[in-house]
Amino acid sequence: MLQKSSYDKFRLSKLAQLLIYFRQLIFPGSQNYWEKRYSLGGNSGEGSYGKSAEFKSEIVNEFVRENCIDLVTEYGCGDGNQLTYAKYPQYIGLDISQQAVKLASKIFSEDPAKNFFVYDPNQFETNQKIFSAELVLSLDVIYHLVEDDVYRKYLTNVFSSAKKFVVIYSTNEEVPQILHSRHVRHRRFTRDVEKWFPDWQLKDTIKNNQPKNKSKINEPSIDFFIFQAC
Repeated sequence: MLQKSSYDKFRLSKLAQLLIYFRQLIFPGSQNYWEKRYSLGGNSGEGSYGKSAEFKSEIVNEFVRENCIDLVTEYGCGDGNQLTYAKYPQYIGLDISQQAVKLASKIFSEDPAKNFFVYDPNQFETNQKIFSAELVLSLDVIYHLVEDDVYRKYLTNVFSSAKKFVVIYSTNEEVPQILHSRHVRHRRFTRDVEKWFPDWQLKDTIKNNQPKNKSKINEPSIDFFIFQAC
């Protein structure tokens, strides 16, 4: 089989960049995408239901118990279904979608230990002061942040709000976005955390033990990454 020339590879690379550019032009943005999805009756996705939700809660519940965590803040609470498996003494749920916050608030309307707020990524100081907690969670969020500025602001808010621990459940591999849907972008986020937040260290990684859906067999694994303040 003939090898592609450097020129051919360059042309393919430029074509891929052009396709990504046009996809972003017609993409409504992360916030608008999720707001519309929830408003049309959609949910937080299969990762927040069934076996996947059970697996995540087993890991986080054990971590909360072993580290005597009193307050958990989650950036990206979604529709609240994942939280039905959780066992946290006190909880603050944030989401960029107003509809998601309404859905979650309705589920836990009689639980005073859980409070929900609409997340404004541009309110750095407010997020840091009001939503500060020993443990900050990010579950199935990072690979849905396709815009660079949204991604960096999100990580900044997550790590600035955490007093001791950050637990992230995400992919951690660079994959060309053109290979996935418009609202998915896989990144090696641990490299950015190391560079942007030097006062935090990756203390542990827990691999996902759930079998992959056949349609996602070639996608990066979604695993747990546990960071601790130095």
